[in-house]
Amino acid sequence: MKKSAYYYKQRDRQVALLSKTNIFEDASGNGIWWDKENNTWGKECSHILQHQDSLKNLFAPVRQEVLSYFDEYDIAWWRADEDRYFPTGNLLSSQIHCLNHLFAIRRDEEAVLSVIQKIFPDIKKVLPSPIDWHEYVFENNHSRKIDSYISFEFTFNNTFLLKERSCKRGKNCTSIDAFVYAEDNSGKYLLIPIEWKYTESYEKTKEFKAKEYVVNKRYKELANREYSNLCGWKDMYYWDPLYEFARQTLLMEQLIYENPKGSFPIKADSYCHIIVRPNENTEIIDDIQQFKNSVKNAEKITEIAPKDLLSPLAGNANYKDLLDYLKTRYWQSL
Repeated sequence: MKKSAYYYKQRDRQVALLSKTNIFEDASGNGIWWDKENNTWGKECSHILQHQDSLKNLFAPVRQEVLSYFDEYDIAWWRADEDRYFPTGNLLSSQIHCLNHLFAIRRDEEAVLSVIQKIFPDIKKVLPSPIDWHEYVFENNHSRKIDSYISFEFTFNNTFLLKERSCKRGKNCTSIDAFVYAEDNSGKYLLIPIEWKYTESYEKTKEFKAKEYVVNKRYKELANREYSNLCGWKDMYYWDPLYEFARQTLLMEQLIYENPKGSFPIKADSYCHIIVRPNENTEIIDDIQQFKNSVKNAEKITEIAPKDLLSPLAGNANYKDLLDYLKTRYWQSL
């Protein structure tokens, strides 16, 4: 993956926060990055936390809960196989960026609704996650189920619906950073996949190109179906991030139109694809626009900046600490 001017700006920002503030508590940088190309430990990087400090990459109040959530649902951490620790200590990780913004509100129905209504005013209510279903608390000598309104690293029956080799959340299959299930004012049920980008920028290289036989086996026929928003499988879809966007589109469409009887526990009439990205990351914005230009109905794709997405929470006392953290960590100028 190439490095953009925005990447270097954010890298310098995070390193400055690490050295000049206490937002990462007493964590240390200059962690060692795993060199995938040469299959060995690489050089020290100022924006990588030491392995023993990597948990401090997460917003403090949710750290242990995030670990429990990933363990409970057997979700893969980004780069855990290569770096042999989790969560990643990379201060520029988009997985960490997403969790820091959304995890703290996932059980708050009103907060999640206000965030989704920021984009889709016609949404009437958000509904419990169809895949995060076995979390309980014990109180008054009874166990009580806890509903979650945002799922992370969403997959569902990918081996059947997309003919992928795995459906492990976050690894080796089409996995969506966050997911919301909702109902609109007309009574229609909507799937809302949320793809999250931070400093990413991409270039067309052999390393990141999807293999022709994989596309032919899994995705090309689906992209040609009449109901698909994709106008067939285009050459531009062989490279990320359009490769990700196209596969996520197909997964949502398969859940709506081709879901095997009874296996997906919810009804779905349509979907709305949200792509969260900073306003300053112009390269990813160009990629998103390219994807919008390639589909039949671009209105199914909405992009928004993280700060704008969470703006409905301003003034909510329950999330003052969260918003203060996000402002310092990501949003405001140093």
